[in-house]
Amino acid sequence: MRDHIVKLFMTTGLVAAALAGSLALPAGARQAEIECGEYLGVVCQGYFTDEAGVATDPASIEDAIDRLVTRYGNPIAVVVVTDSRGRDPEVFAVELANEWGVGDPAAENGILVLVSLDERRTEVVVQDNVDVPSDVIAGSARSFFSAGDFQGGLNAIVGTLEQALAGNLAQPETPGISGPVLLAGLIGALLLGFGAVVYVKRRARISAADRRRSALVDAELSRLEPSGDEVPSPRQFAVSPPIETVPAPTGAVVVSLDLGRPSSDETALVAAWQRELVLVVDRDRLIAETREPLELRISDERSILEGAVQTSASDALQVPWRDDEAFDVSLASLGRLVDSLRPHRVAAARRRMADTLASNAVDTAVGPTVLTRRAEEFLRAAPALDPDSSIDESLGELERAGSKAQQKVERLERLYENLPSNAARPAVAAALADIDDDLDAAAARYEITRNKLDDAGESLTADGLDTAAIAALLLMNNDADNVAGFVAAYSASRDLGYTPQESVEHALSGLMTAGEIKRIRTEASKLGIPVSITSALLRRRDDGPEVYRAILDELAGEVSGDTARTIAGVLAVSLEPSQAVRRWLEARRALAALGLTGSYADVAAAFGASHAEGPRAFAVAYAAQRQALADSSIDDADRFAPELAHDGTGRSTDSWTGEPIPSRLGAFDPFTLFYYHWVITRGHAGSYGWEPIYRDRSWSGDRSSWWGGGGGFGSSGGSSWGGSSWGGGGFSGWSGGGGFSGGGGGSW
Repeated sequence: MRDHIVKLFMTTGLVAAALAGSLALPAGARQAEIECGEYLGVVCQGYFTDEAGVATDPASIEDAIDRLVTRYGNPIAVVVVTDSRGRDPEVFAVELANEWGVGDPAAENGILVLVSLDERRTEVVVQDNVDVPSDVIAGSARSFFSAGDFQGGLNAIVGTLEQALAGNLAQPETPGISGPVLLAGLIGALLLGFGAVVYVKRRARISAADRRRSALVDAELSRLEPSGDEVPSPRQFAVSPPIETVPAPTGAVVVSLDLGRPSSDETALVAAWQRELVLVVDRDRLIAETREPLELRISDERSILEGAVQTSASDALQVPWRDDEAFDVSLASLGRLVDSLRPHRVAAARRRMADTLASNAVDTAVGPTVLTRRAEEFLRAAPALDPDSSIDESLGELERAGSKAQQKVERLERLYENLPSNAARPAVAAALADIDDDLDAAAARYEITRNKLDDAGESLTADGLDTAAIAALLLMNNDADNVAGFVAAYSASRDLGYTPQESVEHALSGLMTAGEIKRIRTEASKLGIPVSITSALLRRRDDGPEVYRAILDELAGEVSGDTARTIAGVLAVSLEPSQAVRRWLEARRALAALGLTGSYADVAAAFGASHAEGPRAFAVAYAAQRQALADSSIDDADRFAPELAHDGTGRSTDSWTGEPIPSRLGAFDPFTLFYYHWVITRGHAGSYGWEPIYRDRSWSGDRSSWWGGGGGFGSSGGSSWGGSSWGGGGFSGWSGGGGFSGGGGGSW
C-alpha cells in the first residue's frame, strides 16, 4: 500500500508538470503586456530588469527565467542596477521586491535576485516559503562578475537557481507505472487539485478575517493615544513679547539663538522673540496647570488597567475565526477597558510633556526661553544668509524662497499625476514645470511633441530610446516644431554607425553631416567633455576651447576628473571667463555651509554661479527647494533641485543670458545641458559626461539636515506601483505578496 501511495504522489507531480506546460506561453507573447511598476527610478522590465544595460543577450535570460516560473511556479525577478540608491543592497532588494509586488500573498514563494554594480554585491531575497541556498546562488556569479562577464554571471545565477528549485521538488526515480495506478494517479491529482483550491480559499477567508479583526482591535487601542489638543504646547503658556518692534541684524540674532551660552545682546533676543523665533514660557503656570489630578495620582488603578487592556486585546485576537459573536463581545470589553485607562494615559502624557518643556526652557535675560520650529529652519539656512542684513530682510528672503519652492513642487506634482508612468516621469515633470505658467498648456504642448516623435520616429522606439524624455528636451529648448529635423539628424547619425545614445546627442546638438560630427567629436575628445557641451561651447564663442582650458586650469586645485570637465564646460558656455570660477567658488562655499558637499554639490554650484540673484541667494533657494521636494509625493525628484531652484528655461528663454532661445537644433540653453545629461545618460554603462556625477548619491543624503526636518522619499509614489499583474497566458503575475526577508548574498 505504501508503495502505491508513493507512486500516486509521483504521478500527481507528473500530471501537474504536464498541466503547467500546457498553459505556458512564449516569453515574447507575455512580455509584450508587462506593466509591473517602478521604485526609486528602477523600472520593472519583466522577469529580468537590466537598468545598467550590462547583459549582452537579455532575451535569453528572460526566457530562462520564464521556464523556471512555468516549471516550478515561483514568481522570480532578476534585477541589475547601477547602485542601491544609497541603501544597503539587501535592504534595497527587499524594498524592491515588496514595492513591485513580486510573489504570491497566499503561496509566499517569491524570489528576487539583485545585482548592484557600484556596491559589487549580489543579494538573493525570498518569501517565507522558499528554501534555497541564497549564498550559493549569489556566489555562483562571483568569478564571472569579477572578470567583467555579466552575461555569464547572470546565466550562472539562473542555472544555479534552477538546480536549487529542482532539488527542492525532485522525487526519486521509479519503474514504469501500470494503467490502474496511472488512473488512480489522475484521480488523485484531480482530488489533490480540488483540495488545494479549497485550502487556498479557506486560508484567504481566514486571513481576511484576521486582518479585519486586527484592524478593529488596533482602532480601539489607538484611542489610548492623547490627541494634540490634550497635550500642552509652549504656545499655550507663552508670554507676550514687547509691543514696540525692535530691529536687529541677522548675525546678532543668530548669536542670540544659541541659548546655551550667555549672551549680553538682550536686544537681539527680544527681536527674535517678537518674530516668533523663540517663545518665553510661564514655567510656573505650565507646571501648575498640567499637574496630574489627585484622584488619579492616589489610585493604583492604572497599573491594573494597563495589564487588563493588553490581556483583553490578546484574547480578542485569539477568538476562533468563525465565531463573530464571541469576537464582538471581546471587542466591546476591550473598548470599556480603554475608556477607563484613557484618562490615566492623557494625564501622564500631559505631565511628561510639561516636564520636558519646563526642563528645555533655558533661563535668559527675558525669561525661560525655547526655540521654535521657525528658529530651527532659520538656523539651518543661516550660513547662506547675509549677517549684515536686517532680521526682517532675511526672514522675508527665506519665506519667499520657501513659498516659491512649494509652488514649484505643487506644479510638479500636478504634472506628475497626468504623465505616463516611466523612468523619465520625474524628469519630464521637472522640465515642464518651468515651460509655461499654464500647466494644462505645458502638458498639451508636451503631448503634441511626444506624439509627433512617436509618429515620425519609429527608429527611436526601435532603438529603445525614451521618446518621453526627448520630447521634453525639444520643448525646453524651443525645438518642439523641429521634430522632423531631429529625427532626420538622428537617422543620419545612426546610418553612419553611431550608437543610439551618441546619435541622440548629435541630433540635439544640431550635427547633420559626417564631417560636422567628426569635427565636433574630435574636439570633444581633445577637451574631454561631451559632444553636446563641446558643440554649445564652439557655437557660443570663437575662443571656446581656450576659455574652457583656462577655467579647467583654475579648477585644478578644487575638483578633478569628470566633475571638473563638466563644470568647466558649462561655465565656459554660460559665464564671462573673468567671473566664472569666482562665482562658482562662492556658490560652492554657500552650499557647503548648508551641509551639501561632493561631486553633485560641485556641479549644482555651477547653477549657483549663474543665478540671477547671486550664488548666496541660489543656496537659499536650493535649500528651500530640496526640502520641498523631500516632502513631496514624487520619488526620485530630489536630484532636480538645482534646476528648479535656478530660473530654469521658462518661456523659451535662455536661463543664463535672458535672451530668447533660437528655434534650431544645437542652440543649447545651459540648463538643458544639465537636464540632458541627467536623463539621457542615466543607466548606461559608458560615460557620456554626466553618469559619474549621477552616481554620486550625495543629493539623496540625510533629509533631516534640510529645512523643517522631513525624511525619506515621498510616501505615496512607491505604494501605488506595487502589485501590478502581468497579462497574458497561464501566469497571473506578481500579486503584491510582500513579506520578503533577507536571504543571502556576497561581494564580488
